[in-house]
Amino acid sequence: MNAVQAYKHYYIDRDYEQVDLFRLLKKTYGLMKVIYPGCFIHISPSFIFSDVVYIDSDKNAKKYFSSNELIPLVQKRKEYSEDPKITFLGVNYIHPIEEFHSQFDLLISQYAGFISYACKDYLRIGGYLLVNNSHGDAGLASIDENFKLISTVHKAREKYRLSQTSLEKYFIPKKDVMVTKELLFKTRRGVGYTKTAPLYVFQRVS
Repeated sequence: MNAVQAYKHYYIDRDYEQVDLFRLLKKTYGLMKVIYPGCFIHISPSFIFSDVVYIDSDKNAKKYFSSNELIPLVQKRKEYSEDPKITFLGVNYIHPIEEFHSQFDLLISQYAGFISYACKDYLRIGGYLLVNNSHGDAGLASIDENFKLISTVHKAREKYRLSQTSLEKYFIPKKDVMVTKELLFKTRRGVGYTKTAPLYVFQRVS
């Protein structure tokens, strides 16, 4: 399949484009520059944000991005007047990129490991982390003094919403266990919590 067919297969057909979520985040937090390590070909942030850096070492991601077949899709669906700026780096995100330090308003972490740890320096102070807990990354952010939980993300009737209700009830382990970076890195799947959300928004505070 070509790049557009692959995007349809992995994101449109699986109802995981998240365009309305990115639209909501932009409206709520005034975001401009976005970085998405472990992106595969989830190009939909570029429908909403004009300047996005994508990072993934996956061979198929490299193939699809290098084909430039995704650019017309972005041009067709973008919701801003300027030309999209799309940068793709086919590298492992764990290797630091000095020129990216403090350059971004939003860091996206979904299904790709401990991005909040490896890439947090790319966020400016006051920037935001959108993260799920599929590999324990949200749990890692919750114990990181550089981050503060400011919202949970929920979806109902095909619409995303942000909630600031009872944030203190999240990230309480179900079992009597001390959640540490070492534990999360060892298990690479996180721990069970008494209250969870599909996604979380943290702000970088230091």
